[in-house]
Amino acid sequence: MNIRNPLCVAVLIGIVSLSTQARSEEAGPVKTATAASNAPSSTEPSLTGRWLDMKTLSWSGRYRNSTNADGRHMFMFGQDRYLADGRFKLDPDARYTINFHGSSGRTFNWAFADFAGGQYRDSVIAARPYKPATQQAALTKALLIDPDGAIYKAGLPSRGGYFYLRQLYVSATPVKQVTVEFGSLPIEHGQNTEITSFDDDGYMSGERLRLHDPKHLFFDQVAATWGFIGSTLTPNFFSRGDDLKKNNYQQYLVEKKIGVRAIASVDYSKLNGTHSMREAVVFKFPEARVIDSARFELYQRMNDVAIGGINYAKASGFAIAANKLIRRKVAVEAGFASIDNNYAAYSGSPYLTTIAFGWNGDTFSAGKRGYAKLDWKLANGVDMYGFYTHTTANLTPSSNIQGYNAGMNFDVKALANRTRSIF
Repeated sequence: MNIRNPLCVAVLIGIVSLSTQARSEEAGPVKTATAASNAPSSTEPSLTGRWLDMKTLSWSGRYRNSTNADGRHMFMFGQDRYLADGRFKLDPDARYTINFHGSSGRTFNWAFADFAGGQYRDSVIAARPYKPATQQAALTKALLIDPDGAIYKAGLPSRGGYFYLRQLYVSATPVKQVTVEFGSLPIEHGQNTEITSFDDDGYMSGERLRLHDPKHLFFDQVAATWGFIGSTLTPNFFSRGDDLKKNNYQQYLVEKKIGVRAIASVDYSKLNGTHSMREAVVFKFPEARVIDSARFELYQRMNDVAIGGINYAKASGFAIAANKLIRRKVAVEAGFASIDNNYAAYSGSPYLTTIAFGWNGDTFSAGKRGYAKLDWKLANGVDMYGFYTHTTANLTPSSNIQGYNAGMNFDVKALANRTRSIF
């Protein structure tokens, strides 16, 4: 394994001395919030359960309409998404696994792909002549100094039902307190969401060490990650294997349950010269009638960063949200987010920073905005959902002043398991 940091090596060596004690205590890893499966519960083992743990297998279709700061439609399309997430178990206890996550979508932060009504690239090109002269000059300058500028100028493609293996990594848990991961990994958010962190569809290449030992470490989870985040237009891991040789990202995270009502996380990260802190806490209110849970999350970009000779000042942001489940069929979430206009500085790309193409959730982008989500379970394996957002201030050239999505999600796993547990 290509370990980039001597701290990771030291910890791995320490595993040997801890193994005897850890195996005798067998304190299992703490599980944080997990999504409930739509598949019917059954004590009967699945046909593929010994080797395959299929967590998600779904297809979604939606209509998306987003209007940018210039009043131009950036999205007014029909879109769909294919999603497969799971792991192959190399031993019965799943201590050693090969994990995978594949989806449609042509970029780092898009899993949906346009199939009707054009594509994002066409809308961007059509809107460019209406940009102010000052921004056109900034775009021209960014193209000259950005090695990937010409690729981005050709457009950020969003059309087509391509399916890419975004994540592929091995996970080893020699003792229950220690897990090591290597390959193309999911980005660890802690309790932050894609609003203040990175898009859920994002990916990175590198290694991660997780420690689950609250008896000795106080925290329920301590995680350290080293690797590379980038390759915005190359979601396919087999096309960006060289990213495993690169290093522009470090993250150190701790997570702690607070009684039975709350869980919190704090992390420090360094990416493309930016130093950041992120914090989040989730509260549960089982007795309340108005809401079931609430989340408060923050981020701070703690230093100025120069990209292509342009200085982007340090900044901060937050998001707050509340959730309610109504009669176990309708889940509602409402919230407010404030993301600084230079959030795209994390990319390290002069062109992406100039057009404010951030790596956080693409439905949120930058600016101050309220939003609401709805998920309605129509039947086992079939859901209808909706999303609406509107900015109140701090618009950027590529942010959506207003956006709404509506569509349906089909949980293929739940539908396949209706009569017999297959996976």
